[in-house]
Amino acid sequence: MLIDIQELPENTLIESDICIVGGGAAGITLAREFIDQPYQVCLLESGGLDFEEATQSLYQGENMGVPYFPLKESRGRYLGGSTNLWAGWSRPFDDIDFEDRPWMPYSGWPIAKAELNPYYQRAQKVSGLGPDKYDFADWEDALKELQIHRPSLGEQIETYIWQIVPPTHLRFGQAYQAELEQASNIKTYLHANVVEIETNDPARNVTRLRVATLEGKKFWVSAKAFILAVGGIENPRLLLASNQVQSNGLGNQHDLVGRFFMEHPYLKSGEIEFSEPPLLYTKGEGDIKVGETFLGTALGLSKQLQQQEQILNFCTRLVPILPDWVQAFNSLKFKLRGKKGIFHEAFPSITEGQRYRGDTSVLEDLSKVIANLDRIAARAYTKMFDKSFYTGQSNLCQLHLIGEQAPNPDSRIKLSSERDRLGVNRVQLDWRLSPIDKYTIERSQQIIAEEFAHSGLGQLKIELTNDESWESVVGSYHHMGTTRMSANPTQGVVNENCRVHGISNLYVAGSSVFPTSGLSNPTLTLIALAIRLADHLKETMASQPTNLEKLPVSSSPQQ
Repeated sequence: MLIDIQELPENTLIESDICIVGGGAAGITLAREFIDQPYQVCLLESGGLDFEEATQSLYQGENMGVPYFPLKESRGRYLGGSTNLWAGWSRPFDDIDFEDRPWMPYSGWPIAKAELNPYYQRAQKVSGLGPDKYDFADWEDALKELQIHRPSLGEQIETYIWQIVPPTHLRFGQAYQAELEQASNIKTYLHANVVEIETNDPARNVTRLRVATLEGKKFWVSAKAFILAVGGIENPRLLLASNQVQSNGLGNQHDLVGRFFMEHPYLKSGEIEFSEPPLLYTKGEGDIKVGETFLGTALGLSKQLQQQEQILNFCTRLVPILPDWVQAFNSLKFKLRGKKGIFHEAFPSITEGQRYRGDTSVLEDLSKVIANLDRIAARAYTKMFDKSFYTGQSNLCQLHLIGEQAPNPDSRIKLSSERDRLGVNRVQLDWRLSPIDKYTIERSQQIIAEEFAHSGLGQLKIELTNDESWESVVGSYHHMGTTRMSANPTQGVVNENCRVHGISNLYVAGSSVFPTSGLSNPTLTLIALAIRLADHLKETMASQPTNLEKLPVSSSPQQ
């Protein structure tokens, strides 16, 4: 059932067994796991069914460290969350990402990759992906049938495989809205902004949530178990802002909430010229299709090489540098379709148009296209009658370098004195990189350049020469680590079951619990962890219901 909380009487007390805060990938996955289970579930979503500027503005914050995207534009605040914005690239974390690495401070997860593997398999289905196979060998024969071969680059250079979520599952809000509406035991409340987590006096149990609308109406939610699933910035923000009982915020006894903010540093740097471009790495996004599964690829480094070089996980994508007329044609297609493609027009820092000459006007693009109509016609003809010939290829490629970020306690989310429309402190992001982050990208590119030269495939021109080269480093819109998982309360915010240390009925879902960032896009892993958390809650509530009993709540909540 979908309910707009604005239509309820003010001061309504919503009672449930499980309360999930946030209707993104993690929150929707959790809610679906409880459909037809013997529990009443309420899912609280801050936004509605589509973008609303007033709600989105609640994300506004200040960047203090490494230059970063405008915070208001870095997530989606309506049903489906940031799945409304992503391109669907999916890949599990690697074994090494979970391991203690002596050369990386604060590394290691309290769970092993093997423990998460069964949940990855279930996450594949939730995401509408193909088989749970990500080794290149699993796809090699099928790719050969498509005349796509892996060039010889040595044993230490690996081909990383991604699967790309199909349009049917890309936007979780749209894909699962009908299920949420029809589920008899799930109530999804729209425009429900959680502004405070209330606890008993020792802060060992959450008693209820204070909820508000942008118009100022107040509501309350009580439950046996509460789960925060609002992302790597908003999860710590809510914990820090709920400071009525514990002045430093909930779960923050050791000053760890908001620390260890991690991203995937992204840098466009370096060019390589091929005698013949390897299609495995230079085809466009979604242009490799095996059966019903779309694949993406990149060059990565083996676990053994990472250990030997004492570097972090890394990959590079090879993006063809296309002629101006091709770029103009792609740009014009994007602009004329009304920006109804992958990204929403309200998020200019994410928009796909940046990849397609976003700094040009429609008239400029049109002029370039008209001047090259003969080439465009030939290209269209070739694509229509010769499927084996990929006309978008270029012998010259730019390297898109993507690295893992080492956990850094000084890279963090803090509260500012400025408050949003609901009275909640806005955030300050102090994103900081460590020397090993830069060294990983520098050394990895050197290794790949050496392999290309040795193989004779092409010559790589390295452009990382001084500190100025790093001024163009950006993130990947992947917010991780700010409520990190650890079995030891002095080293993390949540335990191995994602429960906040010291609070019996408060859990956190999403990539904010990642102790390390790995190299892969985080969504598939956070979905797997959400399914694992749902299983844990089912088991806990069935076997020990007294541990999660609702505490007495006043029938007349305080104003």
